[in-house]
Amino acid sequence: MSRTVAAPPRVLLVINSLVYGGAERMMQRMISRLGGQGHVRYTVCSLEEDGPIGALLRADGVEVINLGITGGTVRQVASGAARLRRLLRSGRFDLVHSFLYRSHCASRLARSGLAPRIPLVSTEHCLGDNRGLAVRLVNRLTGRMSDRIVAVCHAVADRAVARDGVAPDRVAVIPNGVEPRSSDARARARLRKALGLDESQVLILYLGRLHHEKGPDLLIEALAILARTAPGGWTAALLGTGEERAAVERLVRERGLEGRVLMPGSRRRVGPWIDACDLLVLSSREEGMPVAALEAMMQSRAVVATRVGGTPEVVVDGVTGLLAPPEDAGGLAAALLRMISDGALRRRMGEAGRTRALADFTVEQMADRTLALYGQLLARRLSAPAAAAAAGAE
Repeated sequence: MSRTVAAPPRVLLVINSLVYGGAERMMQRMISRLGGQGHVRYTVCSLEEDGPIGALLRADGVEVINLGITGGTVRQVASGAARLRRLLRSGRFDLVHSFLYRSHCASRLARSGLAPRIPLVSTEHCLGDNRGLAVRLVNRLTGRMSDRIVAVCHAVADRAVARDGVAPDRVAVIPNGVEPRSSDARARARLRKALGLDESQVLILYLGRLHHEKGPDLLIEALAILARTAPGGWTAALLGTGEERAAVERLVRERGLEGRVLMPGSRRRVGPWIDACDLLVLSSREEGMPVAALEAMMQSRAVVATRVGGTPEVVVDGVTGLLAPPEDAGGLAAALLRMISDGALRRRMGEAGRTRALADFTVEQMADRTLALYGQLLARRLSAPAAAAAAGAE
């Protein structure tokens, strides 16, 4: 490397796409913190299309490259690897940081055989059980090619070791982080007024993609049970979009929940919706570390969630929220009923959640740990030529 060690490292960050999602939002926050403070010079490369995250990054002065690769997993990985390899050969970058499975695989293959060897960090946000067979197989075969696997929770770390054969000392747990934010009473009042809700109505918020892994269908079944046990006093809003939207809307009609369940679509700013709600619900079949739960806790909202993946590492059952068994609409409905029936419980758990989020799950902590990991890998790269030269002299 010709640059001084003190200069900020140049990092190529590779991700599947730049649409809204938990991993994409975490990536944006990390770049905003480390890039905005001058610690790292990021270039972001998307395998697929551009999106709203890309526009936000450009507005912040971040270089964004969209490869625009269409087709299935094999095509995206193979074409992505070839085009990333050309970027890496340019000598512009000191380190590669990949997010999500297809980007991991493409980055690993792109770096293979290159000299000098550029450190590669791969952040895994999910357990991966719902991914296609091809991408899971390629990820498993190439997992040990990353210098470090960053897992967002211990559940994801354990899966990388047990399933993908990654050595435990090459896995680092760096939890997701959110910006400290207090609840805004005026924003709450404005949105609730727009929704036609008074303070006697409990607003249950679902925040996430409308995909099978997130269990929106399970939530609708739970709400149908709740409507029988607690016919009044609550409204639910599903904030998000995805491939199952039409099926969820149909299920809402079939269960007679029109007017009781709102589906406003996705929103760039979710803070006002968390302000307006009284509790957050996660009905997931699979989770890494749920960003929505962290955001709700930071704004002093209690959480009802299924006990899957890394969720119990965030939501402490009986302290910051309630956990229900996975795939159990009745259990989820029972937890929701307990929450909507007890305002003091919601407030107590919400405050406990904020205390926990501030202590363990801030963007600053996530960014500091990431920067420290970059430093370790770059220091090792810098020291390798010196060690080789010393060995030759002996």
